[in-house]
Amino acid sequence: KYQLEISHSCIMKNTLVSLPTGLGKTLIAAVVMYNYYRWFPSGKIVFCAPTRPLVTQQIEACHNIMGIPAADTAEISGKNAPASRVALWKNRRVFFCTPQTLAKDIKEQRCNA
Repeated sequence: KYQLEISHSCIMKNTLVSLPTGLGKTLIAAVVMYNYYRWFPSGKIVFCAPTRPLVTQQIEACHNIMGIPAADTAEISGKNAPASRVALWKNRRVFFCTPQTLAKDIKEQRCNA
């Protein structure tokens, strides 16, 4: 129940969620992202996590729990060639990356900030 209440709060206003490991931060983020994905069909969503394993965890939650289509998502990392990242930023809607990767792509003008 608290996850639903926190999700609602996050959707309605800027919210910082601080919960111990295993209490649903990933689910809450997936719910919020999915709602914005549905409400703003031409908008873009960026999820940043401090490590690549956490990025991967969120990708799985968005695909498996919320059903955001994989065709609309992209993991942006140093493993992607810079030219392919430009195309991903242009053609996809939901992005998963580390803050460092996002900052570099903004600086190198691979995506619009």
